[in-house]
Amino acid sequence: MPEASRFATISAKGAKWVLGLLLALILASLWPAVHSPVQPASAPKSEQKAGKSGEAEADLALYKAIVGRMQAGENYYAVAADEQRKRGYPLKPFVTVRPPTLALILASLGKTWGFVLELALGLAVLYVWYRKLVEQKVVAWRRVGFIGLLAAGLSPILIREAMYLHEIWAGALIALSIGLYRPNNWLPSLLVAACALALRELALPFVLLMAAFALFQRRWVETAAWSALILLFFAGVYLHFQAVAQVVLPNDPKSQAWLLLGGPAAALSFMWQALPLVELPQLVGYPIIVVGLFGWLCWRSEASLFVLLLLLGYMLAFAITGRPNNFYWGYLVSPLLMMGLLFVGPGLRDLQAAIKGTRSSR
Repeated sequence: MPEASRFATISAKGAKWVLGLLLALILASLWPAVHSPVQPASAPKSEQKAGKSGEAEADLALYKAIVGRMQAGENYYAVAADEQRKRGYPLKPFVTVRPPTLALILASLGKTWGFVLELALGLAVLYVWYRKLVEQKVVAWRRVGFIGLLAAGLSPILIREAMYLHEIWAGALIALSIGLYRPNNWLPSLLVAACALALRELALPFVLLMAAFALFQRRWVETAAWSALILLFFAGVYLHFQAVAQVVLPNDPKSQAWLLLGGPAAALSFMWQALPLVELPQLVGYPIIVVGLFGWLCWRSEASLFVLLLLLGYMLAFAITGRPNNFYWGYLVSPLLMMGLLFVGPGLRDLQAAIKGTRSSR
């Protein structure tokens, strides 16, 4: 028996509305591809080419220099401030200085073992998601395709130089946390989410959504645990603020505004550049992003609804905030997006059956 999608019981009128909206969104995604095409700020294809363009190259060089000086025994905050100042990076507000977590890890492990740890994280993500799909009774061939698309989304992990980018680590940890989550065993997911927060504060919306889902479903202990993590995060942010304040000088430059209201074009651009889709023209890549989101809507599971809301939430944030050179924020959720493509088929089949009136009883 074929798998049922979220549209297994939709009415014919509802199916027509869904298909019409999908077509409209696909066509709308073509507009920015035609009228405001983006030159990718980064699309690392190999270690030699990683970040060899503009802002990405400068960011990687900055983080790498900080780790190198820490290995020589220097203090993170003093080094970060000095390197950012020398390279013309802003030091105000305090969030322009990354949390020290990743630099401490890489300085302790060294480049080789840091890369091994990153690869191990990627493999762990693939494994836990495969197990989750088995529990969800997803058919074998779809599981394999799903994991293949997940691996494609995680592919930046294979680039050694990319391990200095905080967003790549945080994005893999977010994917791992979702894969680990079970309503009756949420602690592993929470601990991994805490690691993502420690590496990049932009993982906070993910944790807030986890807390909201727990609250909505009246899982009170779990809600309290996620709330406690959020409070601990803000305590950590305050300590980070205090540490940065100790090394910032009055004449240090201030960052440009992030609130640019780039709209859907910016959201699509961030995701396109963070995925292997960057190898495709935007006229192809942008519609694939829309279809991938639709696929998450098609899959009838709590996990799919969560991932869909997470992706839409981050893309809304990218549409409101972020300069073009902040494209790497897309790495926070990009590993998840293309997996939705595997569930488009069942969704379209059920929509077609609803319109034709040929739906079989299940």
